[in-house]
Amino acid sequence: MKMRKHWFSGGLKLVVAAAAAMLPVGAHALYVEEFAIGNWSAATCDPNPGDDRGAWPGMADAWYFRMTAMGHFGAGRWVDGYMTKQHECDPAYNPNCLDWWSWFGYGYDWADAAIAAYHGSPVGNLYWAGLQRYPFWADGDCWVRAGASNQTYFGDQWLKFFIASSCFSANNDTFGNLRVAMAKPGSTRLSHQWDGFHGIMWISGWYNGNYFWTANDGHFVPISYAWVTNHIKKGKFNCAWYDPFNWFGTCLDQCPVAYSIGVNIPDAMSRLLNERYNFVFGSPGSNGAYAFLYYPGCHPVGMPPM
Repeated sequence: MKMRKHWFSGGLKLVVAAAAAMLPVGAHALYVEEFAIGNWSAATCDPNPGDDRGAWPGMADAWYFRMTAMGHFGAGRWVDGYMTKQHECDPAYNPNCLDWWSWFGYGYDWADAAIAAYHGSPVGNLYWAGLQRYPFWADGDCWVRAGASNQTYFGDQWLKFFIASSCFSANNDTFGNLRVAMAKPGSTRLSHQWDGFHGIMWISGWYNGNYFWTANDGHFVPISYAWVTNHIKKGKFNCAWYDPFNWFGTCLDQCPVAYSIGVNIPDAMSRLLNERYNFVFGSPGSNGAYAFLYYPGCHPVGMPPM
């Protein structure tokens, strides 16, 4: 299966080459954070033990601890506990939101690079929502909400690179709205890249290495390439009962997507194809265009093929 790059501005698809739009700031140590949930049933948002996923924090740990081993600063690791959307939502939505808060890396936007790992759900084609352990006391909501929800704005503080290890976190029908959460209105600081999945993603301790190598490889090749190539899984899931080895092509895929924004198509494309954890561009000037990297034809559980 080949990889393809598509660049969009509005409804126009372009497949042209372009030069870098700006010079990178260069290499420096990043603040990194982890937000992971493996147990929901001991809390209140989802008391069903069948929804617990004990292996999930280990997957996020593999990325987090490899990042720190590569010389970055471990700013905060939050696993289970009193996890609410207060970590993620922006004060523009509710003044009690603390995405900016630095206390032990409490807020997502305090990090330069962060990973979140928990159940996800699409809200139509508007945005991805991620299930927390407890409702946020200020609005009673159990879900972090990105995209066009007007609740999340990453990057106006620090967050440049975000991984959503979560189902439906980068569905292709949300691409036009995903960039909304990466650019707070009026801010001159924007987020750079969002990495997630089109459709269902899968959880296993066997996949820890995919996250380890994403962190490792993202220092030598573009983060987008490290993400997509380490997480693609072709023909492994939801097989028909008579086709456990995919001999008849009934098995489905895991479909990673890397997504960047920029002022225009060349800018978004350059960021997608060049930024590494140790080679960081300055802030995008706007979210006027976006670029994404994926495997064409990838067909996950829960969504049509890309």
